[in-house]
Amino acid sequence: MNPNLEVCTFTLEDFNKAIQYNISRVELCKNKDEGGITPTKTDIEYALSKNIPIHPIIRPRGGDFIYNNEEIKIMVDSISFCKEVGCKGIVFGVLDKKNNIDIIKCRDLIREANGMSLTFHMAFDQTTDPFESMEKIIDLGFDRILTAGQSNSAIEGINIINKLALKGKNRISIMPGSKLRASNINRFLDNNLINEYHSSCYINNKFSEIELKKLIKKIFN
Repeated sequence: MNPNLEVCTFTLEDFNKAIQYNISRVELCKNKDEGGITPTKTDIEYALSKNIPIHPIIRPRGGDFIYNNEEIKIMVDSISFCKEVGCKGIVFGVLDKKNNIDIIKCRDLIREANGMSLTFHMAFDQTTDPFESMEKIIDLGFDRILTAGQSNSAIEGINIINKLALKGKNRISIMPGSKLRASNINRFLDNNLINEYHSSCYINNKFSEIELKKLIKKIFN
């Protein structure tokens, strides 16, 4: 399997820095302080003009991942726009009040996405049973799960991430993320069931081109 590096950016300035390098795609977000929410239509269109695959996050607000019907409608509209303008994929996750996968609301969003690559994001790490949740996500038709292994960082959650990758083998991609750095990525590169990696490359709360170059060297060389 060829390796893929997804870089998460929160501003167009950081986006423009990231795409100078040999990365696979960008998870396009805004508002890092809220953990990433849906970027503006203008930002999405600008990013698409640079001819790199982008997967915008579909998240109307910060906070939890339990959305009411009005918020789902906003998310549907965002997905419709992303599909219309040519985004390769989207990133989202919806939970119910018990922190289980909200299958009905996820299906509503997937129906609108129709054909786009689907990533279930870090909402996964708040679910009560990661293995049962993975099975539901697979059944829904997602392509990958972005996860820190239900920990504060991917390296802390590596045991769960490796178990998920084994159980999900040939059915879904498990993509480690959260504080993934050149200094710890070898631990994931050693697992041949994982071939997608996610990093914001933020060091001291600033996007670091040096860190990105180190990651690229580790992953692709």
